[in-house]
Parts: sequence; structure tokens; C-alpha cells
Amino acid sequence: MKKRVKMVDIARAAKVSQTTVSLVLNHVPNIRIADETRQRVLSVARELGYTPGPSLYDLDPARKRLFGVMINEISSAYPINLIDGLNTWADTQGAQLLVQITGGLPDHDEAALENFARFGIDTIVYARTFTAIVDVPPRLDAFRHVLLNCRRPDSRGLAVLPAERYGGALATDHLVAAGCRRIATITGDPWQLATAERLAGYHRALGRAGLARDAGLERRGDWSHASGFAQTLALMALPEPPDGIFCQNDIMARGALAALASLGMDVPGAVRVIGYDDRDFARDLDPALSTVTLPHVEMAERAMDQLAGEAQPGDRTTTIQGKLVVRKSTMPDA
Repeated sequence: MKKRVKMVDIARAAKVSQTTVSLVLNHVPNIRIADETRQRVLSVARELGYTPGPSLYDLDPARKRLFGVMINEISSAYPINLIDGLNTWADTQGAQLLVQITGGLPDHDEAALENFARFGIDTIVYARTFTAIVDVPPRLDAFRHVLLNCRRPDSRGLAVLPAERYGGALATDHLVAAGCRRIATITGDPWQLATAERLAGYHRALGRAGLARDAGLERRGDWSHASGFAQTLALMALPEPPDGIFCQNDIMARGALAALASLGMDVPGAVRVIGYDDRDFARDLDPALSTVTLPHVEMAERAMDQLAGEAQPGDRTTTIQGKLVVRKSTMPDA
């Protein structure tokens, strides 16, 4: 049987990200994509014989499977990956998704649930752009549902999350294995769950390696390039500067690399730098950035598998581990 062409196949052939392919083929409005890029994606899709999943109206009534998706926003790369993972699952299962963007507002959540009820949808994915602890609308309990990239404060229900603590430890362990002994970290916004979990993983890895924690090596960023740049300058001005820096996202890592370049410091010769997220630009930086992936596509597919495979989802939280991507910023020969 001929292998089904997926969006990832188109992305490789067109030399663009899977996110870009998803945006083009799903006709997402108000997204700036160069017309040349858009046409290249469409041309490659035609050449490879890509076809979307079956239309809802092409399915027999007994085979129609509608799933509702509620997400607070889709204005950045991360939720596009979540939606793409959900769409990939639906595409292979002959299912259809009805997506509602709520802004995270309670009245919009209630309106979305009312819309799902009108369409006869009783199975819902409740998702968040960034990993979060959320108070869900009470009416959600009337539907079979899974929480994606979020969980309730009391951990009730079925939730699928990234293994952020594992990822923080994975990044730090890699720097330890590369020979670093004064390892700094630049964190994200302190109110975000991902920040706390990645920092806990960093602490865990230092403890395993027998390296003392140093408050001076822990710097608060805000996920931005500017904060990565500023905090790296501050770190390198210390009497004992770090020989490794774990930036808790790739954007801050990009700022860190720029700061080290401005100081004339060699990466990875003098300092090794690792990021997190594996954003599209990471491989194109000079040096190319080592990083840890955020497994959003895998999370989305796992959520749908669990939701579709159980009559009544139970109370449990499933975490999906990201992967280490080694590039030149930590390993000269990578």
C-alpha cells in the first residue's frame, strides 16, 4: 500500500518548517508568509500527491467522528504544533476537528462548549498555548475530555503535559557530560509552570553531578532575546564566570550567543550554550544551537489516542519527554 504523504514530508522537500506547511495547507488567516514560500509549499504538496483527510460530508453517518478542540490562542509557533499534531491524528483516523479559539476567557469558553453541544460533539480537547495550571469551566465535566498542555490544580482528570523537569535535567546533564563545572541558567517568567519545572530539573542534575548550587548563576529572564543578552553579560562579568549556560528557551539562547560574540568569546571553546524548544532558527545560528525539543506533536497525538481509546478517561497525568538535539554550541564536532 502506498505510504500516505504527511506534512512533515512536504516540509522536508520544500525546506521549510512543519509549522509553515501547516499554516499554508490549513489556510490559517492573518499569518505573514512570503508568497514565494506559500507557492513552493503548495507546489511540493501537489508533486508529492498530498491529500487532506476525508471530508466530514464524504463519510457515512456511522463513521463520522467529530472532536472539539478549545485553545486559548494560536498566535505563536507552539500552539500551531499542538494543532498540527491533533490534525495529523484526525487525518489518519478519518476524524474531523472543530477548533474554537477562546482567548482563555470564561465567557468564550462557555460559548465554545455551547457550540460543541449544538454540533453533537461530546469529546473535547481542552488545550493551552503554554504549559499551565488552569481552572476549567465547570461545564467541561459534562463532556468526555482531555487536558492538553495544562492540568487542574488538583490534578483531576486526564492531562497530557511535556516532561519539563526531565527536559531541564537533560539539558544540564549534557553540559556536565561536556565537561562544564560552573553551569548557569537563565530562566523564563517566574509565574510560568515551565520555568519552575525546568529550574527543578537543572537543580536535580547539578545535585546528581555533585555540583553546588550557586544563586549567582541563576538569572531571571523573560523568554526574550534581550533578557538572554543582558543576563549573559552579567554572568560573564562575575569573578568566576560560568563555563556552561542553560537558557530555558532558544530565544534567550540566541541572545546569549549574541552577548558572547560581542565579548569576543568562543562558543563552545570558552563557554557552552544550550537552549530549549528547538525553534526553527536554532540550526541556522552561528554556532548552531544545541537544544531540547518540546514534544507538542507527540503530546497531541497521545492525547487523542487516550481520549479515543477510553470510555471514561480516568484521573491521571501523562508526561511526554523531549529529546536532546546536539549541535555545535556545546560540541565542536557536532
